[in-house]
Formats: sequence, structure tokens, C-alpha cells
Amino acid sequence: MSLRQYPKPAALALRFCFVFAAAELGVAGGPASPRTPQAADERALSPEDRARIEQAIPPAALVPPKKARRLLLFDLNVGYPGHRSIAHANYAFARMGEKTGAFRAEASRDPAVFRPESLKQFDAVVFNNVVGNPFSDPALRKSLQEFVREGGGLLGIHGTTFAFTLWPGAKEDWPEFGTILGARGGSHRQSDEHVWIKLDDPGHPLNAPFGGKGFEYRDEFFRVHEPYSREKLRVLLSIDTEKTDLNQGRQFGNTVRADNDYALAWVKSYGQGRVFYCTIGHNPYVFWDPVMLKFYLGAIQFVLGDLEASMTPSSPSFQMEKTPTARK
Repeated sequence: MSLRQYPKPAALALRFCFVFAAAELGVAGGPASPRTPQAADERALSPEDRARIEQAIPPAALVPPKKARRLLLFDLNVGYPGHRSIAHANYAFARMGEKTGAFRAEASRDPAVFRPESLKQFDAVVFNNVVGNPFSDPALRKSLQEFVREGGGLLGIHGTTFAFTLWPGAKEDWPEFGTILGARGGSHRQSDEHVWIKLDDPGHPLNAPFGGKGFEYRDEFFRVHEPYSREKLRVLLSIDTEKTDLNQGRQFGNTVRADNDYALAWVKSYGQGRVFYCTIGHNPYVFWDPVMLKFYLGAIQFVLGDLEASMTPSSPSFQMEKTPTARK
């Protein structure tokens, strides 16, 4: 992939797709209200962006679904105006599901969708750039935790390392979510940082779209914090520190890790569940990049339980007691 493919994003400009003034949400009243992503998110996109996404969508599923799959796209931000790529990701994922027949996507900002009777309708949940504390109700948090632990899937995009924190300030409010996802926080450089990306696991099925080769890219790349550890997760992509200038542009927070380990995407298990996270997703153009959409399609089919892929941690010093199998 060449840098010439990607337009330079406006410096940290935010288009108000989602604005929530509340500092914290508990249980929403009434039933959960999933929406059709195209109806809600298409209006937030220009015709040109919709056309770019349509042209980039993979023509077919990577593997046949084992059954009809349902994917929940959750995009609530609290105390933060929301990334302008949220609508692009929702639209791209929903259209990928339709075009490939791999899944049906529904989107929601309603915390009530995490009630057990609602959540059980889905095979996996996407936390689409969720920043802030979307819900504090212990029952809803328990429901999400048990959903993943008992065999459901969770996919986190970019800002989701800041989910379940009090914003602004990112004060921790639910440490267990960091354990589920695999990391917290994310210091970063500017939103158009130029990095070289290496494939930590070139033969992993989710890395197949990259053809076994590293590549260069521009986006806002988080340097994540604890509980991140290669002893607990399998790293797919990371910054190639030998090729990348780690001091370019303005920095937001401490962007230096003492271990020189800058993971960008990984998979992990949580109980019997499957978890995927990728920090590449700050800018809208990520979601009209054909290679990145194919990467995310594989990730979605993985968390849904259709694409088999190893979750054994990267560190050789860690031995899993049991390798979870995909939910049938």
C-alpha cells in the first residue's frame, strides 16, 4: 500500500456525527432500539464517501458463515464529541455484511441493548470508537462480560481503549473492560502520523489481506498502556520501529514505551469468547481502503465465530490452559 492512496486528514478536525453532553449514563428506559446503520449513518456521509466505501467493499465473505449471524454496532460516546469516522465504519460494516452475506448488522447507542435478553440476539459486538463511560449499571456490565466470556465476540476500534472511562480525563471506571479488550488508553502523535507497519504474525489468517508484507500507513496510532502484554494476547500488527520516525510531529501524552513494543492490532481470548482490537480507525479514509476493509471483514468473521484463527499469546513464556473454540 502506498501513502499516495490516502488523503491527508484535517488536523484533529471533528465533524459532529454524535454529541452527548451527559457525563455518565446508567440504564436507558424502555426497550433497546437497534437501528439500520444505512438509514442512520448514510445521512452523515457525503455521496462521494459512500461511493468510495461501496467500491472498496470485498466482493465475498472470507469463509462461509456457519449460520445466520447478527452483529451489533455500538457507537455511543459520552463526554466526547465522537470520531468523524464512526459513521463511515458503521456504513462500511453494514454494507459488507449485506454484500458478502456474512452477517446482518444493527447499530445502537442505547445502553439497554446490553440487557441479556437483547444481547443474546447477537453473535458479536463492535465497539465503534466508543469513548467515555457508555453505561455504569453493574447489571449491564455483567451482561456484556458474561456475553463475551461465554462465547460471544467483541471487536474494538481505535478509541475503544478509552471506553468505560470518565471523560474528559479518561479516569478508569471499569478495569475489567481493559482486561477483556487487552489494553487501556492511548498516547499518540498527530492524526496523520506516517508509520511503517510490520506483520508480527504473517501467516495468521487475519493478516492474509497484507500478502505477507509490511506496509506504510497514515493514521492516529495509539501507544497503549496496561494491562497490555504479549503474554495475554496475540499481536497481529505493530509499528516497525526500525523504519519509523517515532519523534515526528506533535505528541499527545507520553508516546515512548520502555519495551519498544508498539502493538496496533491483536486477538485474544476471554473465557470462551473471541476479542479483536485495532487502533487503525481514526480517519474516515480507513474505511474506504480495500485492504483495510478486507482486514476488518476477517476480524468480524473471527469474532462472529466463523473464521478460525489462533488466539495463543505471542509471548512464548505464556502457556494457555485451554484454547477456546469458536461458538457454533
